[in-house]
Amino acid sequence: MKKNYENTGRLVENFTQIEHYRPIIEKDNFQKDEPHWRRISKNTITLFQVLIDQDLNDLTRLLEHYPKYIEWVCEHFRYAYSYSENSADIVAASKLLTMGEPYFSKQFVRNVVRKLPKLDEWDLEKIKDFSKQLYEENAHWHPIIVNHYYDALLLYTKDKQLHPLQRIALTNQIKGIRDEHTYDYNAQDRDAVLDIPYMI
Repeated sequence: MKKNYENTGRLVENFTQIEHYRPIIEKDNFQKDEPHWRRISKNTITLFQVLIDQDLNDLTRLLEHYPKYIEWVCEHFRYAYSYSENSADIVAASKLLTMGEPYFSKQFVRNVVRKLPKLDEWDLEKIKDFSKQLYEENAHWHPIIVNHYYDALLLYTKDKQLHPLQRIALTNQIKGIRDEHTYDYNAQDRDAVLDIPYMI
């Protein structure tokens, strides 16, 4: 019962945080059976494009309250052109992947992963802290997120000129993580190079 109250409280708080988007969403005439670009209004398309680019936290909050848009958002990631320098929040990206599992496409997953912060943007101390966080959160983050960073950390330790003790410190942090590849999004397919600007 306590958990239900906690979930309700979280949803109420999330709804308060996205209240300013509600006028756009509630004016939208969602047409489920229409093609992608005609399914929702131009204002709603613009809203989702901005959130995809700049704020996955608000995007996932919005989708929690308006789940009918989840499929559209996942499909729209096929058109997500990686022009922005905005990195995605890792927890929000994990939530989006969990929500979007029924609608996975290779390009959707690839473009979510591309938005994740890159290890090369961090100094060694932050990477060390993150490797500890990855171990602590690996049961809570989506396996695709965990696998991505697990592989990235191993590659980092191989490619960088690290002292052996530094390398051991990084790899020891993630030793307990089980490599769980649940979806192959790296294979070559017709969407592999489909990075095109938004079309409105």
